[in-house]
Amino acid sequence: MRLLEHLVDRLRDALAGRQVRGEGRLPAGPPHRARAGAIGGGRAGLVQPDTTTCGSACLVVARMLGDADYARWLETGEVAGRERDPRPRRRRFADEVLATHVRTNRWYGASGALQVAWPRALGTAPWALARELTATGGTSAPGTRHRVRAVSPRRRRAAYDEVAGAVALGHAVPLYVGNRVLPRHVVLVVGGDDAGLTAYDPATGGHTVVTRDAFDRGALGISGWSEPWFTILPAAGEAH
Repeated sequence: MRLLEHLVDRLRDALAGRQVRGEGRLPAGPPHRARAGAIGGGRAGLVQPDTTTCGSACLVVARMLGDADYARWLETGEVAGRERDPRPRRRRFADEVLATHVRTNRWYGASGALQVAWPRALGTAPWALARELTATGGTSAPGTRHRVRAVSPRRRRAAYDEVAGAVALGHAVPLYVGNRVLPRHVVLVVGGDDAGLTAYDPATGGHTVVTRDAFDRGALGISGWSEPWFTILPAAGEAH
């Protein structure tokens, strides 16, 4: 059992890439950011359009929280200087999520830089999600570098504190969850404190609350998945 846990920990670290230690303080999120309630709390239209786009849905919602004009366009179809988008809200959101999925998984990213392509049938790789947030910003300023942080069972408490600290500064934090062997789903942490975290779950379009104890024990209970695998955090000291 110890050997299995060791191999799984090595897999987490390898998928995350080199972890950065001693990064210091995170940059604060934009002061005009939308509140967590702005994602709709389960209203129709904020559900991932297929089984492979949970990460893409989280990217779109993160951008909605950080960009009021983008959120308004997705909600109403209206944006200054353009004709109103006639698509229903659900279709508009779904199309934006699917377009984001194509962008994160192709040979070049939102910035135009080359990247390792990833089969869309396998969802969104953590490093691709981090690159997209670096380019588009999410709840940080565009250009703010984002890093993948592996969450091994031995550092769950530290990972929880990192996420809680980031959301306290106004950042929404993607969280990969799964079983003991593989990450299988992505949610977006949009609020929280020392006692619990609130996350947008694209599988349902609603919020779910995870207590610190559940996070520590690997008993998340998010859409059938129990273990935290990766977090995507803005790199400290790189606000733009």
